[in-house]
Amino acid sequence: MPIIVKDFSWWQTDCKVFVQLQIPHVTPKSSDVLTSHKYLKISCLPYIFEAILWDEINDECSKCTFDHGCVLFDLQKKNNLQWEHLMLQASKDELKKLKCKILCEILEEQQKKSEQKAVAKTERNRLAVREQIDCDNKEHQLIETIRNEEKEKVLRELRNWKSKSTPLGNDQNNVKNEKDLFSSNEALRIYEIENDAVPMLPRSRAFKSIEINHTSRHFVTPSRESTKADEQEWLQKQTAARRAAGFVEEDLRPEEHDPEWCLRKGDTFMKEFNYIGALSAYSHGIKLSPKMAVLYLNRSNAHIQVKNYHKAIEDASTALELMVPAVDGNVRWRAEAYYNRGRALIELNTAHLAVGELKVALTLAPDRADVYGPELTRAMDLAPGHERELDKKRQMDLSNAPTVLYK
Repeated sequence: MPIIVKDFSWWQTDCKVFVQLQIPHVTPKSSDVLTSHKYLKISCLPYIFEAILWDEINDECSKCTFDHGCVLFDLQKKNNLQWEHLMLQASKDELKKLKCKILCEILEEQQKKSEQKAVAKTERNRLAVREQIDCDNKEHQLIETIRNEEKEKVLRELRNWKSKSTPLGNDQNNVKNEKDLFSSNEALRIYEIENDAVPMLPRSRAFKSIEINHTSRHFVTPSRESTKADEQEWLQKQTAARRAAGFVEEDLRPEEHDPEWCLRKGDTFMKEFNYIGALSAYSHGIKLSPKMAVLYLNRSNAHIQVKNYHKAIEDASTALELMVPAVDGNVRWRAEAYYNRGRALIELNTAHLAVGELKVALTLAPDRADVYGPELTRAMDLAPGHERELDKKRQMDLSNAPTVLYK
């Protein structure tokens, strides 16, 4: 629980105000300081000190000093006036409104600073990219210049070499070489090489597909010998719990894997007050037929019976989405879906939201007024209290209040 610090002293000069606090074990690392032009706060849990100042200050030129359990604020006055009090003298409601206004201004200022920092960072990155591109271009130009110089040097040396080279042999030597090349022995040797037997390579192997069947596993983690016994024990306990509820998917016959059968089985469980078994039956039916709206509708009713109100709202909403288009054939189901959603909203202390749902249900099925009417009356009676309680929670929710470190 926070402790409000009231042990402080203050004094002033023509242009400054000094505030001294005594807080045990306070250090710059363990404390948070928040200041603005008219607000001062320091938090060193569980100790808190805050003040709405009598006049405005220049928080950019102000200082905060820590020294062995003592905190000294050196605040620069914005107007050279003599303060009558350190804190503004006003009613509690006015101070509360002024505090909220100051906190909003601090939040807006911090958001602007963050945006400016982001823009400056983006500009720096762009400048760095441009400088890097210019550097790369200069390097490429230098490399291209060196390459061209080397190319010209090699071509120049090649031209000099050609101009200084001597002819290779004369015509008599060329005739002699032709005679030697086409002599009878040389022709025979070439013929033998062309008619040598070429070794045959073995044929490639015939291919075949291999089928692999992985062992089924109920857990997402890899199988380990050290946890195998614990996993088997857990699966056995889960199976026993489902059997106790009266519905196990593994025990169903092939002809019972039918959404209509699951719907009838779930309705039977609901009549017997076996809500866990009904949830299992409806869920298995939804797995077989995900577009069957009545399964979601009946499962929402089962969720309400076991007080899973959020799940009930979700299933009722899904049922309404599937009952499209809205025709006379599904009007009773739509009324029941709105009724289930309204009941769940009442139990979640949001009766002001349930009033509209129950009114729609009563409009769709006026012959069910004996069921929907009392629930609508109950929601209308509870709605003002729930709405006031929700507004009070929103007003007291200061979790999003900004915290600024003063340096």
